Amino acid sequence: MQTRIRIVSAMLVLLSFTFLSCSRPASSAAPSFTLPALDGRQVSLEQFRGKIVLLDFWATWCGPCRLSMPLLEKLHRERPEDFVLLAINLQEPLDLVRDYVGRQNIKSMVLLDKDGEVGSAYHSESIPMQVLIDQKGIIRHVQVGFSPRMTEQLRAEIEKLRAD
Repeated sequence: MQTRIRIVSAMLVLLSFTFLSCSRPASSAAPSFTLPALDGRQVSLEQFRGKIVLLDFWATWCGPCRLSMPLLEKLHRERPEDFVLLAINLQEPLDLVRDYVGRQNIKSMVLLDKDGEVGSAYHSESIPMQVLIDQKGIIRHVQVGFSPRMTEQLRAEIEKLRAD
């Protein structure tokens, strides 16, 4: 019986990591980049200076990414006038990403990081990963993983930036 309890406890601990959201404070300049969007146009981080930008690093095969994307899109719809969501797909082919975005009805601006250079520059070893950048181009918050509370956490961080 003791062994069974230990096994179940260990499984619960491991399962809880699936829903944890780790965040780490940050305050360095956001690495600049230019990436192609699904429609072929080039999009740069600099063109959004003066707005709050949320980078969402993701992939089509990532289960937690599938859960987080609708929450992030809803958050973006709350204040699109001063808040930008850039969904950066990591190293997947254009056709695969385009089909996925169409099937999932994703409305976010999807950018393609085909070689993973932008993901590397932002240290996105795990996905989903969100990077919140202030109006001056400074990284203010980094969040890794999925959590049912992620929208609340990001909304609070965004509101802090709006107040500054």
